[in-house]
Amino acid sequence: MNSLDNLIQTVWPTWKPLSLLELGLLAVCILLIIFSGPLLQKIWHQPAESKRLKSRLKVFRAFNFLIIFAILINHFILYTDSPGWAHKLLGVVMVIFSAFWATQITRYFIRRRYGKQREFNNEKIFSETYNSRLLSLLATIFIIVVAFVGMIQVLGFKSLLEAGGMIGFIGVMLALTQAAWAPDIISGLIILNSGLVDEGDVIELDGEGDIIAMVYKTKLFHTELLNVVNNHRIMLGNAKLRGMLLQNLSKFASAKGLREVLRFKIGYEVPEGKIRTCFQAAYDKAIADERISIEDNHEMELRVFDTGDYAVEWAVYYYIKDIRNLVRTRQLFRAEILSTCEEQGISLATPDLQHITPQSRITVSRNDMV
Repeated sequence: MNSLDNLIQTVWPTWKPLSLLELGLLAVCILLIIFSGPLLQKIWHQPAESKRLKSRLKVFRAFNFLIIFAILINHFILYTDSPGWAHKLLGVVMVIFSAFWATQITRYFIRRRYGKQREFNNEKIFSETYNSRLLSLLATIFIIVVAFVGMIQVLGFKSLLEAGGMIGFIGVMLALTQAAWAPDIISGLIILNSGLVDEGDVIELDGEGDIIAMVYKTKLFHTELLNVVNNHRIMLGNAKLRGMLLQNLSKFASAKGLREVLRFKIGYEVPEGKIRTCFQAAYDKAIADERISIEDNHEMELRVFDTGDYAVEWAVYYYIKDIRNLVRTRQLFRAEILSTCEEQGISLATPDLQHITPQSRITVSRNDMV
């Protein structure tokens, strides 16, 4: 080995062997690059084909390549006895990289310890709760403060004035921008603490086109929703979500389930008995259809909702517990009612305005008058 080193030093006079620390860092970075895919999938619970995971993989691998590049260029090209800019660059990158992974690992274990286990797409994952979010936030703040102090030491700001000025500048920036991030963080904690909206619940948002969506994740600044109608994702800031009129359809107040209603306008000329017979037949067909998730252990309720000038508005009430198929059940049950009404000669079209002619007026005798 000595002869090999002498030969290399003859060809390359500035050659010096890598230290154990440098070899260890290089080995760790190479292993992280190789196993970065499964590692990040385990932490963020995202599929390999996800665009977000791919972008995170690029950033993660870029950090590792930057550390490898800094180690090699510092050792073989810019090596000096006194620390130079390459040493400081390597130190800052290592501090940021270590802080990032310390934050992710800490949040991962806190979520497993204080989070809530749920099942999504046949996969068991841990979702955030108030305790896990608050502890993760405090741990993140502590790690960031330690990382800033470490970077200040690496960059050579050893005097109290320089270090205090750097921390003060960061504090001023946070104070000036707190209106952009503080409301969402506080609202997210309030949402998790109230327990009104949990991950996996189906909610209805009024004021946004009556959106029916499933809560996918409640994150630090925003909440991700899955639109059950259009099958796409929606991102809402936690502060905006908390200020909206929100109906949680998954948390119904009765053991019977969610009480749903469908409304139909039928003309005055159709007898009430015929209407009830028609709707009962449609309800029986819906119960027999496995695609329609109506609770079959409860009777259908048919009520007169309104008596207008043109028609009588009838309301059909039923119960459902499979909330994720709520929209499909509405559509199929409405189609079943339409088909049954057509079979029995009942029109669901809005009829013309009813005019009372003189011949159809009721004649009241003098004896009936008060």
